[in-house]
Amino acid sequence: MKQKVSRVAYSKAMLPRTRREQFLDCYKMNFILLLKCGLTLLLFALPLILFCIFMDFYYMSILNHVTEAVEQTKLVFFFLYNLGVIILCSLLIFALSGITHILRNFIWQEGIYFREDFGKGIKQNIGKNMVFYGICALLYLLSIVVYSLFNVSLISYVPLVIFVLIIFPIFIWFIFLNNTYTSKFFPLVRNSTFFYIKSLGWSLLATVVLFSSFAVIFIPLAFVWLKYIVVTLYFIFIYPAIFLVMVLYTTHKFDEFINKENYPEYYLKGLNHD
Repeated sequence: MKQKVSRVAYSKAMLPRTRREQFLDCYKMNFILLLKCGLTLLLFALPLILFCIFMDFYYMSILNHVTEAVEQTKLVFFFLYNLGVIILCSLLIFALSGITHILRNFIWQEGIYFREDFGKGIKQNIGKNMVFYGICALLYLLSIVVYSLFNVSLISYVPLVIFVLIIFPIFIWFIFLNNTYTSKFFPLVRNSTFFYIKSLGWSLLATVVLFSSFAVIFIPLAFVWLKYIVVTLYFIFIYPAIFLVMVLYTTHKFDEFINKENYPEYYLKGLNHD
């Protein structure tokens, strides 16, 4: 199938001059693209959402049957809940592998065929993304075990804090580096760590924003359907905007530290930089 011709081919003057302008350009002229990304994310998230709904109702049944072993039951529930979330979140890695490829093509002003480019992004990115995700999953499970064993002391939170504030942000950088460059796994991890350190404030902010949807856990179980209406809206409207910002920001940093010297064909690609 022949690709659509990029705007670069016929009117460079129409291109935005900054990555910030590209963000606004997407909402003005390509909002349907973000909507497609959001609906795709929701589709891949449906098993996770249904699992969480089931577990919420199951947890309410546990609370309604107080026994001597209720605390032990809660502990088992907590571990199984997190294990299920880890397994089902792997589907979102597939979605993210495809969507980041589409958003990268958008800011590079390349033609987009959504289904074809989504599949191409998965094919190109999923291998290394899943390897790193597997490592993250094991580290997260380890932090959950430590939390369960030492849940009466501050030490129980240390592995969780390390995971959220260090491991997860590095994983974010890994996804966008893997989406842009062809490299082996360990150099990607090293470079992801480099960008995490060089952009520490942004990395932590991105982590907080991505985890913001988890604030719905504070909504009482009596309003369980409200919780998942909020989550659904996040997947359709909020997360695509967040990922677009991330693609734009990471591309800006790649231009600054990598592309200008090593990949001039990528430097300021998609912008009118005359």
